[in-house]
Formats: sequence, structure tokens, C-alpha cells
Amino acid sequence: MLRDDEEQRRHRRLTLFQRVFMVLLLLICLASDYFLFQQCVMSPFTLVFSNNHCSLTFRISSVYLLDYKLLRHFVDSAAHGSVAFCCWAVFLLQLEKYSESTDSTCSKWGLLKKCFFNAITASLLDIDHFIAAGALNLAGATHLQGRPFGHAVTFIIVVAWLVNRYSRKIQARQRRYRVCFIVVAWFSHQLRDGMRRGLWFWPFGSTPPINYFLYLIMEESLPFVMAKWWSKAAALTEMEKLEMALKRADEESEESGEEANSTDEEEGARLIMPTDTKDRPSSPRSPQRKHNDVTLVV
Repeated sequence: MLRDDEEQRRHRRLTLFQRVFMVLLLLICLASDYFLFQQCVMSPFTLVFSNNHCSLTFRISSVYLLDYKLLRHFVDSAAHGSVAFCCWAVFLLQLEKYSESTDSTCSKWGLLKKCFFNAITASLLDIDHFIAAGALNLAGATHLQGRPFGHAVTFIIVVAWLVNRYSRKIQARQRRYRVCFIVVAWFSHQLRDGMRRGLWFWPFGSTPPINYFLYLIMEESLPFVMAKWWSKAAALTEMEKLEMALKRADEESEESGEEANSTDEEEGARLIMPTDTKDRPSSPRSPQRKHNDVTLVV
């Protein structure tokens, strides 16, 4: 009964944390998208205002738009990382719910560290803009003729397949955990871009732009879908159980062998060395001591 109460409290606590991160995810999406939308609406009005006034006004507005564009890309990249941070936090908390143990398998700092790495991975996807441009130039990276390779859904599929392929020696859930890390980080990034330009399935083409409410639902449900897929993997396959049993048997045999050797060494040492000082033979007297004894007698 006490264990059931602890499990219920733990489940409620995890659900509360999940809802906090889900609300934070929603607020980040709304705030960043509103900022980007305001920038898109403001640019034409600024240009119209400049055309009706002197060239000095046009130059000032051009500099303003350039700075605003830099800020826009910074906000967009930060939003990608923040969305991935919240999604991965919801994913990890869902894994805690699937855990059979009442003890947390991940500390608070450990959870934040993992979420931070996922956020960095999501933001680094925009490096493909500079790779496609062939230079570390923001103007060239943002004025490509098409989308770079990293923004294709097929790119995520290929990377996830390679990660799963070359991780077959590890346990099934750990293998799926790695795949989920890639999918949550990069697909949450592509969903935000797909809201404006659609999802790109190379070489077939792109979908229409995702409806905004559908985009929010997909962002919120992504960590739950991946956590459910992770939970479907067997905790241990039959081959993994056999390998672990053989490994455990080898370790036990090595430990028993070491204990037997240490016991034999202790027994041998006990037989060789006397345990009581009284049993030690008296040392023979030196010639000088004998001479002194004789002198005293005389």
C-alpha cells in the first residue's frame, strides 16, 4: 500500500513537470513565431515609407532592416534550440513514467544537461546553410536557391537508420534512445520551418505549409510519440539475456577463483609463520655473552 502511494505521488510529480515544459514549449512557439511574423509584416511598410521620403531615410531603414535581420536569425536559432530543449525534457519525463523503479534514473541536473545537448544539436542543424553556401557568409547562407540538405526529412531518416545500424551491439532501448535523440532534435527544427515552407521529402518534393494549429499539435505530441516507440522495445532480447548471463557467470567464476587463491595464500602463510612467540626457538647466545657468563662464574 505504501509503495502504491509513493508510485502515485511520483507519477503526479512527473506529470506536473511535463505540463510545465509543455506550456513553456507552447509559449516559446507563440512568442518566436509572433516576432518573426511581425518582422515579415514590418519590412514592406518600412520600404513604402522610405520610397515616399528622401534617400537618407532609405539608407537608415536599410541599416535598420539589416540589424533586424540579424536579430531575426538569432531569435529563430534560439527558438529552435528552446523548442528542442522542452521536447526532450517531456520525452525524458515520459521515460521516467515508463520506468518500473520508484527511484529516479536521472537527476535534475542530469536532465537539464541532456536537454541542453539536445538543444545544441537542434540549433546546429542550420550549419548546412553555410555548407551549401560554401562560405561563412550570412547573406549567402540565407539566400540559397533551394533548401540545404539537412532540412530534408529524408536526411533525418538516413541518419537515424545509420545510428540504429551501427548501434546493434548495445541494448535495444539504448539504441532507440539514440535514434529518438536525433529525431526529436532535428524533426522539431524541421516542423518549425515546415510551418512556413512545408516539409521537404527529397527527392519527391515538399508538402504545403503546415497549418499553424497542426504544427503546434505536432510539436507537443512529438516527444510522446517517440517515448511510446522507445517503450515498445524489449528491455532485453533473448540474445542479450544470454550474453548477460554468460558475462555474469564469467565474473562470478573469476571472483570465486580470486577468493580461492587468496584463501590458499592465507592458509600457506599461517602454516609457515608461527602464530605464538613462545614457540619460537631461543636464539643461541653469542660468544661474547658466553665469555661474560664464564667470567662471572669465576
